[in-house]
Amino acid sequence: MTSAKDTFDRGLDRVLGPIERAFSPVANLFNRYLGPYFGKLNGLQFLLLAVSILALLTAELWAPLVSGTMFRTLALASIWAIFAMSWDIQSGYTGYISFGHSVLSGIAAYTTALLLVNVNPEMPFVVTAVLSVLASLVLGLLIALPTLRLEGPYFSLITFVGVLLFYRLTTAYDALGGIPGFSQPEVFTWDPVMRYYYMLVPMLLVALVLTFLARSNLGMILVAIRENESAVSAAGINPTKFKIWSFVLSSIPMGIGGVLLVGFYGNVDPATFILVDNSIEMIAMAVLGGMGSILGPLGGAFLFEFLNEELLGGQSRSVRYMILWVLVLLVLVFARRGLFRKIWHRLGEVGGDRR
Repeated sequence: MTSAKDTFDRGLDRVLGPIERAFSPVANLFNRYLGPYFGKLNGLQFLLLAVSILALLTAELWAPLVSGTMFRTLALASIWAIFAMSWDIQSGYTGYISFGHSVLSGIAAYTTALLLVNVNPEMPFVVTAVLSVLASLVLGLLIALPTLRLEGPYFSLITFVGVLLFYRLTTAYDALGGIPGFSQPEVFTWDPVMRYYYMLVPMLLVALVLTFLARSNLGMILVAIRENESAVSAAGINPTKFKIWSFVLSSIPMGIGGVLLVGFYGNVDPATFILVDNSIEMIAMAVLGGMGSILGPLGGAFLFEFLNEELLGGQSRSVRYMILWVLVLLVLVFARRGLFRKIWHRLGEVGGDRR
């Protein structure tokens, strides 16, 4: 007996099949030259990827038609996409769940503020940005070296305590700005269109690099650690070394995201940068899109911010987040691979999944 799902799947294949075949030649061209580095696509997957990138690059043409705040939402989504992808390359790929990633963006933001306030208010952006990302990398190593040797829940608990400790540290001392924080850093620009592109371009570059690394041998070893760490050790590979590498790969884009968030808000304070809620939101975005896929968390971040800022923007903060957490809960129960990963793999099945 044919189920309703089988009937729906066959109908979907009949609709999407001709589109897949139409774009197969260009997808094959992509697969020939770039597939070994970024993964192979079928015609539909290539079309979805191309349309998404084109839509982001041409937002100046359509975003004002959606709403007056769309550029702000897209700029924030770009920053949070960096955070979600950064979290994913460490936690989504290795299975070592971090609840303290907001510390990494926070240290970058506070480094920027402290340099401008205490060293030189005219310090060039390129200098503060490099030093801030470096600070994120150093803190990431300080966290990773002792904790990633641990197994079980201890890594997650230590990262959770770490973010609570750093939050209290920044609120306790005036030298770190206290609760109000610092207002010294300036925004990149007040032009919403330029501000969006300032956030978009780094986000696309981070996505490109992390996707390349995730598809490399390094990415495969990280996935193997998640699936069976004992087998990785038995194969003569030191899993701790690669887990530390994953934290390094995660810390650098987290620092970049922290610098961008400073340029977006123009101030640095504990509630905006360090609060543990920020780490939980990164995880929620990765869950929505699909953990362990890089592009899934990217899509999840844009979906989360669109719902939060645009669709639910008229609701109180409590109502908005209640709805968002219910959505995350539903995805965890009914679509554990994430919404975007589910869509991606379904498209791949139309012409035969080549990934």
